[in-house]
Amino acid sequence: MSASLTQNCTSEAQLEKIIKGQERKFRWRDDWPAMEKALMEAGTAAIRLHEEKKNETPVNLPE
Repeated sequence: MSASLTQNCTSEAQLEKIIKGQERKFRWRDDWPAMEKALMEAGTAAIRLHEEKKNETPVNLPE
């Protein structure tokens, strides 16, 4: 679940919105803390990957 929600996550603000949305649905479950932790880890990894790709890709601006 968490990988599909966070795979295109590009910022901490976006990750917080995802987590809050999922919390509204699942906070009543006993395993919500584990789900929240998994979302945080997957989201942080997706943000890191996005930042690495952004830093690797040279910007070719037309002159």
